[in-house]
Amino acid sequence: MSRFLNPREISSRLQKNNLNYDFIYKKSTESTNADAKIITGKNNLLIVAETQTAGKGRYGRSFYSQTNNGLYFTIKINFFGVSGASGTPRPTINDINFFPIIAAVSVSQAVYSLCNIDLSIKWPNDLLYNKNSGYKKICGILTEASVSSVSSVSSVSSNSAQNISYIIVGIGLNVNNSISDFPDNIKNTASSLKIISNKKYDRAALLCEIVNNFTLLLNINHTQLLAEYKKRLLTDTNISFTHNGEILKGKSVGINENGNLIARLENGEEITIQSGEINFI
Repeated sequence: MSRFLNPREISSRLQKNNLNYDFIYKKSTESTNADAKIITGKNNLLIVAETQTAGKGRYGRSFYSQTNNGLYFTIKINFFGVSGASGTPRPTINDINFFPIIAAVSVSQAVYSLCNIDLSIKWPNDLLYNKNSGYKKICGILTEASVSSVSSVSSVSSNSAQNISYIIVGIGLNVNNSISDFPDNIKNTASSLKIISNKKYDRAALLCEIVNNFTLLLNINHTQLLAEYKKRLLTDTNISFTHNGEILKGKSVGINENGNLIARLENGEEITIQSGEINFI
């Protein structure tokens, strides 16, 4: 039987590292992202659940998180005035793309530091591990933001007519899961840190290391952040993707200064993918 996380231990670790988040622990919830949306306040927020009964991934897809062997949590960064609760400058609409990048780097750094496991990033933010049987998904990330139009942009960048009040980043990391924990439909595509190494890991330590990394990365410039991201990003891979309603095939060759993926088609044409997802072929 897997032991539950200890909320006092997590709070103590957060305080020790001066991580100023309001912390909420739940044995079970439908979705930590959904919880974060309805909790108001100026402080930044960390919500952790042992299980999620309706965990969501990108595009409304379900994310399996119904076992207390994984880490399922949401970080909410609130923005009021020019700077957020953490002193982080209020982001523009263009900055939202960088929060999934921050999350992906935060998790991969923590996993390497504490587990000595190298994870790769499938653009934009899926974390994968490559074994002989191919790439398996270890972590999913879902970023959402509260964005509304404003008549005055005095408190945000002059190139943005949007007011961002908060950004929430939901992270699901398979830690001590066994193959038998996964439903049949994802057993061939999912894995966990335990399956990779045949070791069990301290989930509280991993959680706090990820949050610490995330907090530090909030305050570095985009050039430094992208450099860390590129170290782990899977490129030179054959992919398919949808562009202007058409399914295209090509090769991923890198990212631009905004974190958008650059794909090269067979005819040599390069296309910038700003949103959506890619599939390996």
